[in-house]
Amino acid sequence: MTIPSTMKAGVLQDIQKLVLMEVPVTKPRKGEVLLKIGACGICGSDVRYYFGENAWSLHTLGFNEPTPATAILGHEIAGTVVQRGKGSSTRKRGDRVGVLAFKSCGACEFCLRGLENLCAYQYHIGHDGRWQEVDFVPGGYSEYMPVWEDKVFPIPEHISFPEATQLDGLAVAIHALKRSHLALGETLVVVGGGAIGLLVAQVGSILGAGSVMILDTRKKPLDVARELGIENAKNINKESISVAISNFTVQKGADVIIDTVGTKDTITDSLRSLNRFGRLNLVATSEEEIILKPTDLAGERIITTSANNLYENYPQAIELLSSGKVQIDPLITHIFPLDELEEAFRLVLDKEKNDVIKVVIVP
Repeated sequence: MTIPSTMKAGVLQDIQKLVLMEVPVTKPRKGEVLLKIGACGICGSDVRYYFGENAWSLHTLGFNEPTPATAILGHEIAGTVVQRGKGSSTRKRGDRVGVLAFKSCGACEFCLRGLENLCAYQYHIGHDGRWQEVDFVPGGYSEYMPVWEDKVFPIPEHISFPEATQLDGLAVAIHALKRSHLALGETLVVVGGGAIGLLVAQVGSILGAGSVMILDTRKKPLDVARELGIENAKNINKESISVAISNFTVQKGADVIIDTVGTKDTITDSLRSLNRFGRLNLVATSEEEIILKPTDLAGERIITTSANNLYENYPQAIELLSSGKVQIDPLITHIFPLDELEEAFRLVLDKEKNDVIKVVIVP
């Protein structure tokens, strides 16, 4: 196929300034392949980048790292290999692949311990300020994208490109549950019914949770949760987190709570709703200060965070999705062409009004 010299891409030029513009198609370098984008999801973290927050650096490094004005947003990506860079040999033209959207240094103390998700020297697709040698930071809100050959993974024909965009979130869900040490038969509560929350709830059930509850303030995610077989879906506008969890666990408290919202109230209410030896895992964080009492941690209760995912979680996600054990289609509420990126983002910015869970861009 003929690859054009320019393409359309959604560039985050400034805070709250996402512009669809014509940019050069970057040729793949040594060890890279060029993808024709099949689909790219709009992640909740993309909204945070839009408003000037670097969700990755806040959650992994503990501070806000600026996003450059040349960043093409989008990291939930699937597509087709159309060109190989020098020395690329493991992927061939025409391969349908999903993208593991970060590459760590491989040499720091965390990489050497197998904790590549905690590497401070990572390059990220779709937002990173560390790409000094490129005109535009590669991202999925585009028609073509270069990416490291060893970070693309073949996907079977029965997985559509829109479904495959959620492999990124599914890998995050797998890592969050492994970080939480969910044991067979334990109670799992998921705070927040967005795409990540709905994936965590599904994976928790697969991993053997005795019972699963999902909490949200909106009707749409709770309806989707029930469609996915999660019957304990509660509206916390009608009852508090603590009351909902107390009723769900017959006053024992939850063994594992995954907080995908990460506000002061969700964190404190969740921590105080744990069973003894319970684990609260924050999949979302902010710079907001919270007040805790030492007794909130009594009974060996634990609060921790989960940062992105390990490399190994991405192929695990492909295996789960391929098996049919995880459903993605009910999560995808809207699909837009790249030309309508502005409208797609407008819907996401007011997800409550527009009943949005996951919006996917298809160039």
